[in-house]
Amino acid sequence: MKKFFKVAAALAAALSLTAFGGCEMLHDMFFSHVHEMQFVAEQPATCTQEGVREHYHCTVCNEDFADEDGLTYAPSLTIKALGHDMEYVHQVAPTCTAEGNIGYYKCSRCGGTFAAEDGEVAYSEKDIVLGKTDHTYVATEWEFDGRNHWHECSACGTTIDGSSAAHTYGEDGACTVCGYLPAGDIELGNREDISSADLSIHFIAPAVKASGDSAFIKVGDTEILVDAGPNKSNLQTIKNYINKYCTDGVLEYVIVTHADGDHILGMIGNKSGSTYNGILYTYDIQTLITFDKSNKDLTTEAGNPTDYSDYLDAVEYARSQGTAVYTGLQCYNNQGGAQRTYYLDEEQNISLNILYNYYYDHDSSDENNYSVCFLLTQELANGEANNYLFTGDLEEKGEEYLVEYNELPEVELYKAGHHGSKTSSNECLLEVIKPKHIAVCCCAGYNQYSSAEENTFPTQAFIDRVGMYTDSIYVTITYKDKEAVPMNGDIVFYYNTAEGEEQGSLKLWCSNNVTKLKETEWFKQNRTWPEGGV
Repeated sequence: MKKFFKVAAALAAALSLTAFGGCEMLHDMFFSHVHEMQFVAEQPATCTQEGVREHYHCTVCNEDFADEDGLTYAPSLTIKALGHDMEYVHQVAPTCTAEGNIGYYKCSRCGGTFAAEDGEVAYSEKDIVLGKTDHTYVATEWEFDGRNHWHECSACGTTIDGSSAAHTYGEDGACTVCGYLPAGDIELGNREDISSADLSIHFIAPAVKASGDSAFIKVGDTEILVDAGPNKSNLQTIKNYINKYCTDGVLEYVIVTHADGDHILGMIGNKSGSTYNGILYTYDIQTLITFDKSNKDLTTEAGNPTDYSDYLDAVEYARSQGTAVYTGLQCYNNQGGAQRTYYLDEEQNISLNILYNYYYDHDSSDENNYSVCFLLTQELANGEANNYLFTGDLEEKGEEYLVEYNELPEVELYKAGHHGSKTSSNECLLEVIKPKHIAVCCCAGYNQYSSAEENTFPTQAFIDRVGMYTDSIYVTITYKDKEAVPMNGDIVFYYNTAEGEEQGSLKLWCSNNVTKLKETEWFKQNRTWPEGGV
């Protein structure tokens, strides 16, 4: 039936020819055969190959037509080859990090690469590419961190393969290969410069085998004491230290972070008759900043006052002597005469900034979370700033809130939270502050509370986290032969301008030694440095 209609259509078309002028075509179309058409899609031309236009091809008569009914023969089907559209690619010299190339021609249409614009000689990729050059370095120049030294390419900074190796130390304590000294990433100071420093931050080493905090900060004639731990027996050690630098008996600021005994007992001291000898009783304290909350009881089961109750009495005594007493929340809210920011020098370059802690005004089951947190900020002559962070014994949830509610900067110095416990100094905080140096106030290796070894300060968990940011970690004391002995001893970070310096710099002095934690014998026997740590 289909063929019939095709024949009828052809006959009708033939009859329309004027005076049967197309008799030959009529004969071919009507009497010869019925077309069997195949559609041939266009085959585009390329740079070097001709193309074919779209058409219909009869498989019976082998003719090509413009239409499916075979009424019109197809015109020329050939599409002329396009020819190359050449662009010249200039030569690029290779480096030690990137390959180069010779000069060549490239066709923008086909992507082919050629030796000349005529396209006669084709190039392959290997003909074009110039391989990377070798790295270069100076054999006497080393890069190093606290564990290893290595050569870097002077052109790109890449570590030279096979050059990295662990330090080997000589009798002078320096690496015999690269000259690295522990604490070599901070300038080492001397005790004589501390008193005249623009700013000094002291972590006082206890004389007893216990972990606790007591830090002393001095800016000119302004002195600040932060906590007075770990116990009453250590009070005289704290006083002796303060009196080396505070000669007028005045402490402009005292900050008590939270109510645990290893932070408050030196504030109370011992009682003789009706007189106490603690910090709050024996110094002229101008401003006391204390914690807002505590879960501690005021009396023991026997009805006697607790240490917490004695501390509150000491606060009231200081208040009666003219001390302005504020809480952390009052300071943050600039409430009742308290200030969020206290400038410690006349030029207002160094400030004490009370941070917001969610647990100032919310309850926590963990006493540590009530800690007063603050940031010291030192504006430098070059327009930059050094920041120093204190978080008391703040735990993980408190650290999460601290980051959430405050704009924390990266810090030069971080006083390790909770003596280097496994529950403080968490990644949520570290990834924001990225500490360069860390001071840990603890008795390394002393299992003070007879708890699991994993809780002994400084814990492996703490080291695993902070070790990814810095190896400049220092600890006050350690436990050896059942006694407390100095590890670094008193740890002092101070900022001054030495002779020949256009601008000052942060320096480190320790009363015992400046050996980094991971280089100490205690560490090598009891802890491991995290894989991938700095």
